[in-house]
Amino acid sequence: MLDTSSFDSFLHSLNLTRNDVTDRTGRGMMSLVPMPLFDLALRLGLGQFIIDTEQNRSIAKNMGVPPQMLSAAARQMRSRPMWREAWEGLAASTMNEIDPSIARGDRSTASEQIQLAIILLGLAYGGDGDYIHTTMRERQRVSPVFQKLYRQLREVNDEIVQSLEVTHARGTTLGLLHLPKSGRPPFPALLALHPMAGDKDHFDFSLGAFRDAGYATFTIDMPAHGESFNGARVQADDEVIFAKVLEALAATPKIDPNRLGVIGGSFGAFFALRTAAFSPLVKVCVAYSSPFDVGHGLPDAVRGIQDHFAWVVGAKSFEESLEKAKPFHLKDVIEKIKCPICLVHGTRDHICDFTVPYEIARRANAPLDIFPLVGADHEASAPSTLHVARPGVEWLRKNL
Repeated sequence: MLDTSSFDSFLHSLNLTRNDVTDRTGRGMMSLVPMPLFDLALRLGLGQFIIDTEQNRSIAKNMGVPPQMLSAAARQMRSRPMWREAWEGLAASTMNEIDPSIARGDRSTASEQIQLAIILLGLAYGGDGDYIHTTMRERQRVSPVFQKLYRQLREVNDEIVQSLEVTHARGTTLGLLHLPKSGRPPFPALLALHPMAGDKDHFDFSLGAFRDAGYATFTIDMPAHGESFNGARVQADDEVIFAKVLEALAATPKIDPNRLGVIGGSFGAFFALRTAAFSPLVKVCVAYSSPFDVGHGLPDAVRGIQDHFAWVVGAKSFEESLEKAKPFHLKDVIEKIKCPICLVHGTRDHICDFTVPYEIARRANAPLDIFPLVGADHEASAPSTLHVARPGVEWLRKNL
């Protein structure tokens, strides 16, 4: 049973100690090494020793990256800008194998190759958000390549996907309704909210284990993301949008309107919790790597988070970002949630540290389960591998 009388008691009830967890933000996956030393090591060809570490191998495994590829990329790097070049090269080699596999009729291999290419490209245009960072606008440039890979993956796997639009007071939200390939309708369904700087297609890609378990997913582009990149900015109460999207989902053929949940990763998990507090349609809430108080954490966040947040809220300066961030919190939200809550959180998360599940747990009135992913960082915000997805999937089987 969770003990929320203090943070240490909370950790003890989860069989953890302070040495097992992060309790502050702002440390990138590679920034424990001072930047001048990091750059010098790369110039000397020693990247393997500071990038191919036990912690980073764990992160790569949780993302679905073969460990030998992390080692190969690290050996190639002679400067931080070469991060993208190294991972794009590995992605290109993988993509070159896709068409021959399809031509041979080997769909299983083609599917694995496409999935790996998506993950490698994501790494190329990702990084730790600190020493290695790509702006959201830069990421948009590679969107056509990602879109081709998503289409190929759906085709080779005979996926059942439908594009839908939902109109509401704040505009139009675009989404992908993705049905399970087994089972009979009506299906239980999850409204899926992606992490900051993500989009509906990549989060849809990340949720395969949930569809394999029989849940339909309706993944949408949040404001200022994906196909809405140049549209309206994110507002702290955008749960009003997501509640309308849930109403549309409830009215969709083949969906069970009485078995709806919301799932999110990182910034999307933050809004999943806010939506669960706002909409009576939500029967369960699954939050992967949620923040608790964006405004409180933003000053110490890695520069990638600061940059992404400025874009999504439309801030022209850091001071404006800080002001706009103030209402982005869950302080007066958690106690309003009535449905069961599932929190999945990496114990080594440097973006949303492990005090977050404690702050949520000590405010919750609804049934709540917490699943610490021991050793995981913020990669747990995208449950694309079975190891990361399993706690949420198994919890849903009992609760929805």
